[in-house]
Amino acid sequence: MDDFTLQSELEAMAGNAGIPLSEDQEIPTEGIGTTMARWRKLFDMKPDDAVERIIEHRQNLTRLRVSNDHWETIRAEKENQGYDRESYEYELALQKKKALLPTLSPVVDETTGSTVTYFVELDGHLSTPQDVQKAAGMDYEPLKVAGSSVEDDRGVRPRYSDGPVN
Repeated sequence: MDDFTLQSELEAMAGNAGIPLSEDQEIPTEGIGTTMARWRKLFDMKPDDAVERIIEHRQNLTRLRVSNDHWETIRAEKENQGYDRESYEYELALQKKKALLPTLSPVVDETTGSTVTYFVELDGHLSTPQDVQKAAGMDYEPLKVAGSSVEDDRGVRPRYSDGPVN
């Protein structure tokens, strides 16, 4: 790694740590409640999940940052959609993760012919069995099973599919 690349990476990490690189750099001043409400609306999250994702995002020193020029170019459009700079950067990170994830198709064991079973909690964008069926490209509605969360002992409504996904 050359000196210029190293310096650029260190400056990016300093910016992510909240240390202003210049006098005109924006520092978020709104309360966590306002930020949480925005993220809940944009990313369809529960309140606790939104706060957790915000904290994780802010603590990630290697997170993606958009340049001031880029943000100024798209700012009006994104603010009309409900984004601020931080939530827009989080959205870009989500898109990057989704692009890097392999397609989720079941692996068939050649010897037994069995497939992997996926359990999906009905929540967020996948809140109904029909949502799961559509997202997975299934010919049938996934089967219902009973369950509870290990973390907080709340009831969950998972569905599962042990057949091939079309």
